[in-house]
Amino acid sequence: MLNKEQLENIFSSILEEIHPKKLIKKQCKFENDKFYVNSESFEIPKNKKIHIFGSGKAVLSMAEALYEIMEEKIDKALLVGAYENNFKKQNLTYIKSTHPLPSQKSVKGAKALIKEFESLDEDDFFIYLLSGGNSALVELPADEISLEEFQETTKLMLENSMPIESINCVRKHISQVKGGRLARFTKAKGVVLTLSDVLGDNLEAIGSAPLYFDSTTFQDAFDDLKKYNIFEKVPNSVQNYLQKAIKSKDLETPKSESSNIKHYLIGSNDILLNEAKNILEKKNLNPIIVDEKIDDDVELVCKNLLQFCKEKKEGCFIFGGEATVNVSGNGKGGRNQHLVLSFLNSYPKDENIIFLSGASDGIDGNSDACGAIIDKDTVKKVQELNLDIKKYMEDFDSNNFFDKLNQLLKPGPTHNNMLDIVIILKN
Repeated sequence: MLNKEQLENIFSSILEEIHPKKLIKKQCKFENDKFYVNSESFEIPKNKKIHIFGSGKAVLSMAEALYEIMEEKIDKALLVGAYENNFKKQNLTYIKSTHPLPSQKSVKGAKALIKEFESLDEDDFFIYLLSGGNSALVELPADEISLEEFQETTKLMLENSMPIESINCVRKHISQVKGGRLARFTKAKGVVLTLSDVLGDNLEAIGSAPLYFDSTTFQDAFDDLKKYNIFEKVPNSVQNYLQKAIKSKDLETPKSESSNIKHYLIGSNDILLNEAKNILEKKNLNPIIVDEKIDDDVELVCKNLLQFCKEKKEGCFIFGGEATVNVSGNGKGGRNQHLVLSFLNSYPKDENIIFLSGASDGIDGNSDACGAIIDKDTVKKVQELNLDIKKYMEDFDSNNFFDKLNQLLKPGPTHNNMLDIVIILKN
C-alpha cells in the first residue's frame, strides 16, 4: 500500500492529467478540413476560418490547446478570463475581468463578445470555450438595471443564504447575456466546449449558460425573491423590471437550445475521478469510485466518511463533489482543509488510514493551498507539537494548523475547476 508522500505525488499527477489543455487535445482534433469533437465532426470550407471565443477561469489553457491543434485555421480569438495572460498571439484579444463579483470589466467583456457575435455571418463557424467563473467574468445587466444595482441584488441574495439555483435564476433574468441570451446575438454555427464545475453537469447551470437555454421563468425569479423575503429589499429598478417582464413573453430567456449551437462536456468531476482511478490502478491498487457525491455541510460529510471507514476493512476509495462550510472564525483555510482537520479530530484509534482532500482548481478558500493530507503519524505529530485541534477548528484556521505540520497540498492555481476530490487509503 502507498504511503502519504506517494499519495501526495499521485494527487499532483491527477491535476496534470485534468489540465484543460490536455483534456481538449484528447478529445478534439482538426484534419481534412474537419473539426472533430470525439467522434462528431464539423466541416470547415477551405476558404473559411474558425472564430474562437471563450470565458471562464480555464479559458487561456483551453485556447492554447486549440492553437496547438489548428493555429493556421483560426481567424481570431476573443477571450475573457480571471488571470494574467501569458499566452500571447497576434490575433488573440484577452480581457482580464473580475471574480467572484462582476465589475465594469465584466461589462466590457460582455459587450466585446456581443459585438463579435453580431459581426459573424450565417456561414461562419465558432468555437466557444466555457468554464467555471463565467457568471462573474461576463455580465451585462438589463438596460433598466445598473451594474451597481445588479451587484447589490447579488449581495443581498448571498447574504440571505439563497440557494445557488435560486440565485442563478434571478441573475439570468436580470442579465442580457445569461440563460442562453448570448446565443441570440448570432446566426452563425458553433460548438461550446465546456468544463463543468457543477455537480450533475447541468448545462443550464455551468457558467450561467450563456449559449444554452433556461427552463426557469421571470415568475420563478420573482417567487424566489419573495420566498426569501428579499424582493422588497432589492433596488426598485430590479423590482419594476421583474414585474414588467412577468407580463411580457418577449423578455423571457430562451426555452430551447439553438439549433446552430452544440454543447460538449470536455471536463467534469466524474472525469476527474476516473483519471484518479486510472492513475491509482497503475500503482497496483484496486480503487473504487464511490457513487455518493459530497455536497453537504463539511461536518456532516466528515461524519459520513468516518462511518464509511468504520465499515470498510481496507481499500482505496475515491469521492467527488464539493462540501459547504459555514465560516464563523477569522482563520485561514477552506472547505477541503477544514474537512481533513475534522477527520483528524475524530481519527479512528489504532487504524491505518491516509486521508486526502483537495480542490481541483488548486485553491481552497482564502489560502494558497488546495487541501491537506494526513495519516496515522499525523496524530503523533499533533501530540508532539501540542496542537489544539478543537481550537483551530473553532477559529476555522485549518491552513495554519497544517502549515505547522507541513501537510498542506500546494500545487498553485491550476486555472481549472472540476470540484473536489477525496482519496481514502485504508490499510
